[in-house]
Amino acid sequence: MSACIDESKSIFPKPGILISDRHLLVAEGLAKALSGSYEIKGVFVSGRELERAVLDCAPDAVVTEINLLDQSAIDTLKRLRAMGHNVPFVICTAQTSPGTLRDAFYSGALGVIAKSESVDALKTAIDLATENKVYLSNAFMQLLATEQQMPEIRLTTRQKRVLELLDGGLSAQQIADQLGLSRRTVESHKARLFRVTDTHSPRELLVRADRLGLLTRQDRALQPAKTSR
Repeated sequence: MSACIDESKSIFPKPGILISDRHLLVAEGLAKALSGSYEIKGVFVSGRELERAVLDCAPDAVVTEINLLDQSAIDTLKRLRAMGHNVPFVICTAQTSPGTLRDAFYSGALGVIAKSESVDALKTAIDLATENKVYLSNAFMQLLATEQQMPEIRLTTRQKRVLELLDGGLSAQQIADQLGLSRRTVESHKARLFRVTDTHSPRELLVRADRLGLLTRQDRALQPAKTSR
């Protein structure tokens, strides 16, 4: 299918999503399973068709496998981000390569979920993505954990507090104001956190800190950090 479906005339429109998988049977099965909760705006097997549909249909979210015909979902996501389109992507995949899954997430996907998980888990990932929140399935987290066993990290009380406030979405200046520090000192703490966790951005830092037990959360839904320039 290469055309967008418009059901927006409904009094209470459901979130509109695009679905893609190189196996049409799988994509259509997902569409049927999700149709009660979402407006299915299109089903695709081609990465290029998916890219065009995002530009034409303005969906609320995209649910996709990584491997598609002619262009991968990761390449599609990168191209859309380069064009300034920030539609949330949820990767629903049978892939088990930690490197590929990390690439998908750090390319901008807000959700990564294994095909072995439930439809309800996928719905949770989609709903969080439409709120600009991150969902990482347990299967993905376990893969990351086995990919790299990092040594125990010990943070100072001040570093822990800075990390908690970053997790709360505060900018460096807001953290400085709240803790009575200079912004330069806060940036120094952030740099130290990046270094000890081997990360390079606030988003990556919070995901890694959560995996390493440096943050306490009730679930895996992470609010993307506000970055300071």
